[in-house]
Amino acid sequence: MVKQTPANRPIMGAEPEDIAKATTRLIQMRWGAGILVLVATAVCVHLLDLPLPAHVLYPVGVCILAYNAVLVWVARKIYSPQPDLYLQRLQRFVVLQVALDWVSMTVFLHLTGGVSSPAIPIYAIHMLSVTILLPSPSPYIYIALGVGALVVIAVLERMAILPHYTVIPVLPPDLQLDLIYTMAQIAFFTMAASAIVYLATLVMTRLREHDRQVTALLETTQTVSSTLSLPKVLERLAISAAKALATSRASIRLLDETGEHLHMAVAHGLSEEYQTKGLVDVSRSPLDQEALGGKVVIVKQTATDHRIQYPEQVLKEGIGSILVAPIIGRGRPLGVLRVYADQPNRFTAGDALFVLAIAQQGAVALENALAHETLQQADKERAQFVRTITHELRAPVSGAQSLLRVLLKLRKVKLNPQQRDILARVEARFDFLATLINDLLALAASKTAGFQTAPKPIDLQPILEDCIDQLAHEISEKQISMDYEVPDTKLTVCASAEGVAQIFSNLIGNAVKYTPPDGELTVHLTQQTGNAVITISDTGIGIPAKDLPHLWDEFFRASNARRSQIVGTGLGLSIVKRLVDSYGGMISVQSDEGKGTTFIVSLPITPIDEPATS
Repeated sequence: MVKQTPANRPIMGAEPEDIAKATTRLIQMRWGAGILVLVATAVCVHLLDLPLPAHVLYPVGVCILAYNAVLVWVARKIYSPQPDLYLQRLQRFVVLQVALDWVSMTVFLHLTGGVSSPAIPIYAIHMLSVTILLPSPSPYIYIALGVGALVVIAVLERMAILPHYTVIPVLPPDLQLDLIYTMAQIAFFTMAASAIVYLATLVMTRLREHDRQVTALLETTQTVSSTLSLPKVLERLAISAAKALATSRASIRLLDETGEHLHMAVAHGLSEEYQTKGLVDVSRSPLDQEALGGKVVIVKQTATDHRIQYPEQVLKEGIGSILVAPIIGRGRPLGVLRVYADQPNRFTAGDALFVLAIAQQGAVALENALAHETLQQADKERAQFVRTITHELRAPVSGAQSLLRVLLKLRKVKLNPQQRDILARVEARFDFLATLINDLLALAASKTAGFQTAPKPIDLQPILEDCIDQLAHEISEKQISMDYEVPDTKLTVCASAEGVAQIFSNLIGNAVKYTPPDGELTVHLTQQTGNAVITISDTGIGIPAKDLPHLWDEFFRASNARRSQIVGTGLGLSIVKRLVDSYGGMISVQSDEGKGTTFIVSLPITPIDEPATS
C-alpha cells in the first residue's frame, strides 16, 4: 500500500467537498472566459478593426461554452456517496478540465498572435489556477505543456505550416521570423510561469499544511472529548495522530502503577506480533526516558538509532522513523504517543510541535476518562455494598414482619387500644423498612450491569395489565375512576420483564398513592413513530415547579409529598429513570401543583423478527 506523504497528498488535502467547490469555481470562470472571447472578438474586429480571424475565434468561444456545458452535466453525474470513489472521480474530472482548457488556450494563443500574443499573461493566470487545484508536481508538468505548446506554435508559424496573425498593428508583420525575439518571449514566459507556480505552490503547501493541522486538532478535540470511555478515547487519539501526520500507524503506551514500564494501551495499524513484543522498560529505553521528561523525540532513522529497546522488531515491522510525544497529565507523565512512518527522516520539528499539541489535548481527555472510570468503579462497588447489606437486612425484617402479623392475629392475646395502636405503628415502620430495602436493592441492581436481567424482546401489554391488577384493590378502595387503553396489536420492546414491571409499578403506584379519593387515573399505551409510548396521568397533589428539576435524584421527595405524611423512600423515580435510560428510552413529566401529574415513557419498539441487542 502506498503511504501518503505531504508531497503526494491528494488534491486540496483530499477533501471531496473542497475539490467540488473548486471545480464549480472553474466552471463559473469558464463561462466568463467563453463569453469574453466572443465579446472581445466582436469589439476588436468590428470596433477596433484589428486583423483577427473572427471566423475562427467565434467558434472557439462557442466551443468553450459548449464543453463547459458538458462539464456541468458531468459534474452532476460523478457524485457518489462513497467518499473515496467520489474523490477519485473528482480528481479525474479536474484533470479533464485542465486538459480541455490547455487545448483551447493553445488554439486561442495561436489565433491571437502566437509568441507575440497579448493573451500570453492569461495563460499564466490559468497556470496559477492549476497550481491551486493540483498538487505538486502537476503544475510544473502543465508549465512544460504550456511552454511546449508555445514552442510548437512558434516553429510551425516560422515554417509557414500555420498562418501567423499579427493582432497589434504597430508590430512588424514578420516578427515571428525573428529568432531572438521568439526565444526571448519563450524564455521570459517560462521564467515568469515558473516563478508564479513556484511561489503559488509554496503558499498553497503552507496553507494546506496549516489547514490540515487545524482540521486535525479540531477533529482530535472533538473525537477525544465525545466519549468518556477510556478505550475509545485512546483509540481515537491514536487514529487522529496518525491521520494528522498522513501516516497509517500510531500507538499509545501508558505507564503502569510502578512507573517503571510502559504497556501497550492501543495500537493503530501495527501487527499483532509487534504489539505483543513485550513491555517497554523505561530504564532500558532512553527514547522513552526523554519523552517522559516532557520532550518530543524524533527518531530519524530507526536502523542507526541506539535509543530503541527493540530494534530488531522495529526493523522487521518496516518502521523507518518514529515520533514520540509525551502525554503529561496534571503534574505527572501518563504515557507516550508514538507515530510511525515507513521511510526514514519522515518527521520534522513542525510535526513534533503539532503532535505535542495533540498529545496535550489527549492528556486532558485521558485524565477525564480515567477519572470517569474510577467513579464508575466506585459507584459499582458502592452499589455492590448496598446490595449486600440490604440483602442481609431483608431476611430479619421479613421475619419480624411475619411474627408481628401473627401476634396481631392471635385471639388469645388481649390488647387494649393503645397497645394495638403501638403495634400497628411498629408494623407500619417495618413495612416502610421493607419498602426501603426493596428500593435499595432495585437501585443497586440498576447501577450494576451484572445484577440486571439481560434485555430481550418482551410484550408490554401483559406486564401493564398485571401491574393494574396488583393495584386494583387500592384503586377500588379509593374509588378512583380509571381510563385504561391499550392497542390491539402487540408492542414489543427490548428490555427485561422485571425492569418494565418496576417502571409501571412505580409510576402507576405513585399515581394511585398521591391521588385523593374520587380522583381520576389515565393509563394509555400507544405506538408513535417506532416507539411504544406509555402515558400515566392523575389528578393528584401534583409536583411543585421548583421540585421538578430534582425529581430524578436519589432519595428526593417533593415538598408537598413530604408534608402529606404519605410514606415514601424517594428512590422510585430514580430507579425508573435509570431503567428507562438503560433500555434506550426517554421519560418526561408535566405537573401542576394541586392539579395532577403526567408521566410519559417512550421505549423503542423492537420488531419480533429482528434479534434484540443487549
